[in-house]
Amino acid sequence: MAELIKKIYPFLDGLIIVFMSMFAFTNFIEGTKPLIFIILWFLVLTITMLYIKQFYEAKNDKLSKQICTLFESIAVVFAITAILVMFSGINYIAYILLTIAFAGMFLGIILVRVITLLISRFLTRTKNVLIVGAGQDGKLIAEEIQQHPELHLNVVGFLDDNMNNLEDEDSSIPILGLTCDSEAVIKDNNVKVVIIAVKSRMDSNILTDLVRGIPLGVKVWRMYRFYEKITHKFLVSKMSVNWLFYDCVRKKALFYAYVKRLCDIVASILILILTLPLTIISIIGIELSDLGPVFFTQTRIGKFGKPFKMIKFRIMYQDEVEDDFDDDVTEVRSDDKRMMPFCRILRKFHIDEIPQMINVLKGEMSIIGPRPVREEVFEENKASLPFWECRNWVRPGWCGWQQLIVNDPPAEERLGLDLYYIKHRHLWWEFAIFIKFLGKVIIGKARNK
Repeated sequence: MAELIKKIYPFLDGLIIVFMSMFAFTNFIEGTKPLIFIILWFLVLTITMLYIKQFYEAKNDKLSKQICTLFESIAVVFAITAILVMFSGINYIAYILLTIAFAGMFLGIILVRVITLLISRFLTRTKNVLIVGAGQDGKLIAEEIQQHPELHLNVVGFLDDNMNNLEDEDSSIPILGLTCDSEAVIKDNNVKVVIIAVKSRMDSNILTDLVRGIPLGVKVWRMYRFYEKITHKFLVSKMSVNWLFYDCVRKKALFYAYVKRLCDIVASILILILTLPLTIISIIGIELSDLGPVFFTQTRIGKFGKPFKMIKFRIMYQDEVEDDFDDDVTEVRSDDKRMMPFCRILRKFHIDEIPQMINVLKGEMSIIGPRPVREEVFEENKASLPFWECRNWVRPGWCGWQQLIVNDPPAEERLGLDLYYIKHRHLWWEFAIFIKFLGKVIIGKARNK
């Protein structure tokens, strides 16, 4: 129940914002259109600010931290709205109603969090988990479960028929028996979830033991499926052609493709217009810093492996620019001597990435998608990692799921995150990714790596 409420937090918060806006202004604002405008203003601005402040992040799960984050977000929206009210000439009663609305929003959203916390603490039962296979895969999934206490799962032990694993047991989690003991082990430990983490294909005897021993009502997962569920990335070493065929090679509806392309065009145009002053300042600053080209282009791999020229503002001195340099892979330190002093702030706040909106308009990139890599990186990873080219089934992006999860992952982890995005992508999730990444850009903590 608590996990379901957490998934619909933005929707519940939106209802609270709409309700408080209507309660505060219905008898004050004349006309339906102005009232709808005010409600939409509060809804869009508040939810956007909450995403920017990472209010819905799992790491922001403590109530005290949520209260502080919510208060900061509400205060910013209140200040912006109060300034607009001041210039609109509306009388002082508007400020009283505004205060009531925002106080109601704050208390309502916190009340939902308190209720969720109480449900999670007192009504959510911890489920016991049994893992079949005590090898490397079994221990890996056991460690992942232990690192996610919010799942309310407890690994009671392993089942394993491999004598080597029985003899070399070095885990804090015990091996409770053989697969033929599954029925007794599940009953004695009140097991609710069984995870199959056997490396090789199970023979008929093991499968028969499990079929007989796992009663109805016990949820059974394959290890790689459960790993995907709790980590939001794929375990690349467990991927197969079957996975590609059945799970990922599914064409999205034409409606999704057209709407996403339309959103890319609209968003890129808006970003170019809104950042025009920054663009002018950047061009002047680069020209004054170094007598060289303003833009730096580099060949990257796009959709279906097609190369394209990705555009950035040049942030390094002309004689220090290297064609094979990839700042999406290699960290550019703030004290890097190759970087022009003026451009340090361009790099920190991703202003140097603004020209990539031209790539988006041309259809070479999308706002959201796997980050494009150089040809050399593409070929190197293609040779060493199975299915690496599958991340190019979609347009590469200005930002993406991987950038939100980890800054500088190994190639295998990067592939797992990108393929998770490709499988699960939809417009609302992509909008959330964009807002979260934009929030990181604004506070200078985003990395396009």
